[in-house]
Amino acid sequence: MNIKHHTHPDQLERYSFKWSEARLLIAAVALFLGGYPPVLYLFPNFHDIIRPFLNLSWIISGAASVYLLYRWHGGERNLFGGRNQKDTYAFFVSVVSGVNLGLTGILGQNIGMNIAYGNQILYVVTAAAYLWAAWHLWTRWKGHGERVF
Repeated sequence: MNIKHHTHPDQLERYSFKWSEARLLIAAVALFLGGYPPVLYLFPNFHDIIRPFLNLSWIISGAASVYLLYRWHGGERNLFGGRNQKDTYAFFVSVVSGVNLGLTGILGQNIGMNIAYGNQILYVVTAAAYLWAAWHLWTRWKGHGERVF
């Protein structure tokens, strides 16, 4: 296994994009559960074991989102070969969500959840936005030869 292959910008873009897509889906499920991480919902007796891995996954989510933002900025702010407004909206739903989770892993507090604390309607609306963004980005990614930039 050659590490240069996995650290090539095209591969990092692919890994970051797929991670962000999965994160959007998992975050939507979490919001439908009232803001509770699905893995802790499924395995409540393993909270102490799961929590460090959950924090690590949040930090990776932030790093992936920052990397995608960096590539977007360096690529003349184009997505999927152009500047479609829906693409940009979906991209920023993903990036903001990922950066928020990255900060959650570092700071130990979820800024977005603190703002919306207990507002189930806002959770459902946000979850729907995550699902829309994930679907939109995935279909555009597939239609553009599995490339974002």
